[in-house]
Amino acid sequence: MEMVFYPNDLLRVKTKQIENIDDKIRDYAKKMIELMDISGGVGLAAPQVGLDLALFVVRENKMARPLVFINPSIIETSYEFSSYKEGCLSIPGVYYDLMRPKAVVINFHDENGKSFTIENSDFLARIIQHEMDHLNGVLFIDYYEEKLKNKLLKPYMRERGLKAK
Repeated sequence: MEMVFYPNDLLRVKTKQIENIDDKIRDYAKKMIELMDISGGVGLAAPQVGLDLALFVVRENKMARPLVFINPSIIETSYEFSSYKEGCLSIPGVYYDLMRPKAVVINFHDENGKSFTIENSDFLARIIQHEMDHLNGVLFIDYYEEKLKNKLLKPYMRERGLKAK
C-alpha cells in the first residue's frame, strides 16, 4: 500500500459506500493504520492510498487507539468554529490555518461492522472533518482562494518537478 500524492486525480474521487465489511476491508484498514503511523499522520483516508472506498482511519495521538471509520456520515456540526494549522499526508510540507466547526456528530461502522454515533470536538473533530473531505474528493487547500492556494502549492509543485499555476 502506497500513498497517493497531489495532484493525482484519485484524490478527487467521491468514494463508494462499502457494502460488506469483510477481511479484505479489515486488512485495508490495518495497512492504512500502519502507513499513517509510519508517515507520522493522525488520519488517512482510502483515496490517499488509491482506494475508492468510504473508509478512513484516525489516531489522535501516539498513545491513542486507532479508530476505523467505515461509511461515515457527519450528521451535525457545531455553530462554533476554530482555526488550526492543517496539513495533509498527500501534500507533504504544505500547512495553513483553516476554520472548521469545533465539534461534529458522526455515524459510522467500525472494522467489525458495529454501528456508532459519536460526538467529537476539538482536534479529533478536525481530523474527522479533514478525512471526510477526502472521501468526497475535497482537499484542505480547496477551502482557500485560488491566489493563496497557488502560493501555498508553488514550493511543493516545484520540488516535485511539476508545473505550478
